[in-house]
Amino acid sequence: YSKEKNKKMIQLAPKKLCTGCGACAFVCGKNCIVMKENEVGIVYPELEMSNCVQCERCQKVCPIIENVDFRKPLTAYAAWSSNENERATSASGGIASEIYKMAIVNGYLAAGAVINNDFYVSMQLTDSMEDVGLFKNSKYVFSSAIELYPKLRILLKEGKKTVIIGLPCQIAAIRKLFKDNENLLLIDVVCHGTTPYSYLKQHIAMLEKKYGEVAKRMSFRDPSLYTNTFTFTLYNADNKRFYAQRTKDGDTYQFGYHRMVSYRENCYHCKFAKSKRISDITLSDYKGLGTMAPCAFSAQKVSSVLINTDRGKILIESLITTGKIKAEERPVDEPVQGDEQLRRPSAKSKYRLYFERDIQVFRGNFEIAILAAQNQYIRDEKIKKIIFFPKRIVRKLLKVIHV
Repeated sequence: YSKEKNKKMIQLAPKKLCTGCGACAFVCGKNCIVMKENEVGIVYPELEMSNCVQCERCQKVCPIIENVDFRKPLTAYAAWSSNENERATSASGGIASEIYKMAIVNGYLAAGAVINNDFYVSMQLTDSMEDVGLFKNSKYVFSSAIELYPKLRILLKEGKKTVIIGLPCQIAAIRKLFKDNENLLLIDVVCHGTTPYSYLKQHIAMLEKKYGEVAKRMSFRDPSLYTNTFTFTLYNADNKRFYAQRTKDGDTYQFGYHRMVSYRENCYHCKFAKSKRISDITLSDYKGLGTMAPCAFSAQKVSSVLINTDRGKILIESLITTGKIKAEERPVDEPVQGDEQLRRPSAKSKYRLYFERDIQVFRGNFEIAILAAQNQYIRDEKIKKIIFFPKRIVRKLLKVIHV
């Protein structure tokens, strides 16, 4: 970052670790920090020292430079919405929607990630039950929280209560900015990583050109094609679907996300990807269900709910007792052991390393860089099938003989 002669150097988070949360830019009273895309389309804070008064507030609110307190989960539940429509149209068990609805009924405002008209994802506030649907489903792209901070500051000064569901790094930034404010209920969703918005924008533009359509709506896990298929879809102005592909069908954006190739660099070094959490409640798909205790139901459309604080416990118990959700208490270690992202960050593969090289070589051209990595992955998978084909035949023959 920039430095002016005779002035003390302000140290922002290194780019390797910076989450792009924007907390530093928000607290700077001199507007010395702006969030900008770099040469390959990734958003980072940019520092201009000329007006800097060295108050160091930017450093003090950074959840990377200054640690936040982590909490060991108290209780774990396998849970799902009692409303079958909510469950069917949600990414997993529909717990987030039920939390939002109960919060609004009880006078809270609700904040979550919303896909805007240009497919840019930002954290937004509402007190309307009708807007809860905007928060639903996975958004496999970087989401901006900086627009939320000034609104939140005003609301908290007015004593308004707010429930926020966001990524762990966003929740950490909010905790640094607003401390453990009693009017905040903070919920994080387990995260694999975030792909820069510029890559999604390029991908949609490529598909619009290819199909001669203008995209007006998008889904990363389209409920009409079942959310567990992870189908990426685009719709035109007549609400007609003109594109639908899964990772295995060859969609480059989905490949980049689900194969952990196209994330921000910090995602591979995430300090929040561990069993101790920074929120009141942690939500995720339930991976590992039934591995540590008998279970009478499948993990499909079931959420893992980790209760990290007494504040979180009160909310979830209220949802259970009022019948809004169905929940079964599980061993706390079960979802932790079942979900790698509750133990460590996403790991870099050789395909990520290819992508890192090519996104620089091709100056931020996502489609060229990701296609090269994807093609290499496809070649490697074909070779594996050829190598392991004889072993599969032997296994099948042994099964037949055994029978």
